[in-house]
Amino acid sequence: MADNQSGQTGGLSGASAGKSGGSSAGGSSGGGAGVADQAKETLRDATSRASDAWDNASEYGSRYYRQGSRAVSDMDTGTMTGLFIAGAIGFGLGWLVFGQQSRSGDYIPRRMSESSERHY
Repeated sequence: MADNQSGQTGGLSGASAGKSGGSSAGGSSGGGAGVADQAKETLRDATSRASDAWDNASEYGSRYYRQGSRAVSDMDTGTMTGLFIAGAIGFGLGWLVFGQQSRSGDYIPRRMSESSERHY
């Protein structure tokens, strides 16, 4: 296999050396076919890699979905209630801080948005 690869590499370098020494008309037509073949091979390789990546992502996604479903189904009622209460408290605190105008009449989200704008 190593001999085959070295033979291919040697053949390519010899062919490219022959093209550079040839006439411009002959070199452009031969080089165009080589570039087209190289582009096709690169496209096949990219397509194969994208397909493999999609398969891996699909496999990981289904595995994580199964693990998550199992974790939620194994969770007891007390834990679910605790998570719900913690989420409600977080939402309430967020509403108090960002959902209403402050006592001074200054609206915090608007002030934060204005401070991030650039005035040129």
